[in-house]
Amino acid sequence: MKRFLIKTFVFVALASLIPAAILLWPVSKRYQYAFVRNDCAAKSNYIYHRLYEDTTPIDIAFIGTSHTMCGVSDSIVNSVLRQQGMHARVANLAICRVGRNMDYVVIKDLLKTKRHPKLIVLEVKQEEPDLSHPDFGYRAEIGDVLLPQSPVDVQYFKDLAAAFNVRLNYLRDEMTGRECDGEYEAPSLGIYRQQGIADTAVLYQGALRRWERYYSQPRAAWLDSLMLRYPKAYMSEIMQMAREVHTKVVLLYIPNYGYPWHKPRELAYYRGLADVYLMPDSFYDNKGNWIEDEHLNADGAAILSDSVAHYIARQLR
Repeated sequence: MKRFLIKTFVFVALASLIPAAILLWPVSKRYQYAFVRNDCAAKSNYIYHRLYEDTTPIDIAFIGTSHTMCGVSDSIVNSVLRQQGMHARVANLAICRVGRNMDYVVIKDLLKTKRHPKLIVLEVKQEEPDLSHPDFGYRAEIGDVLLPQSPVDVQYFKDLAAAFNVRLNYLRDEMTGRECDGEYEAPSLGIYRQQGIADTAVLYQGALRRWERYYSQPRAAWLDSLMLRYPKAYMSEIMQMAREVHTKVVLLYIPNYGYPWHKPRELAYYRGLADVYLMPDSFYDNKGNWIEDEHLNADGAAILSDSVAHYIARQLR
């Protein structure tokens, strides 16, 4: 019996070493960014290109979800700043879907590759997202996956599986001699423009669906407080990283259409971290600014970009 237990222990230990070794295997950053293919208009490829291949400095970086990706035009912000007598290199580094840990990954890579940006414009929505970004495990450093900023992480094992998956595929490609990095096209600007105006019925249906799903039956206060520890831990770390390199952070509010309150729920918390820029209520109530209930159209993005650029000019004077 003793010999059987020893053999079982040795077998389990050796079997555990294999996935552990794969998790710790060095992986190409480009491979990580390009791993989820044909996703989010190849925006992750642009982010990698702008941070790691394009040697142009970044003075102002927009970070957030598809709300920022579709809502902020690099070229318009650049143009307005030039008119204000400011020469600043602007990059829209937003990417689809929510998860404060993805903001952390992109900002960490930004500060590592571009050193000292003047300003980070970080998106906030009507609700602080309390779950991990679905692609976090693919793109994060393994230490950040193994040891997240907060223990309140209900998707920990999902992120761990993603980290294992990307490294297993990278190792396989290395061993078989396949092209590990793959081909990709890096767009010249970070915005994803969408022409057209949403049908009013579509806007109302989206707003009603969101109300019924998220707002009509709020969570218990204790559960809400517990779940918000996860994103707030990442927000604190982002602010700390920025302070260490003397980069200013401001917060930009971009909600969905039809949100019943015109200010973010965590506004007091956000204002304790940084200045928060709020567009007039009439801007988000204007149905002509939307392509559908989550994203601004090209006209709405142009208005938002112009307004935010003037705000940034005041911040940098």
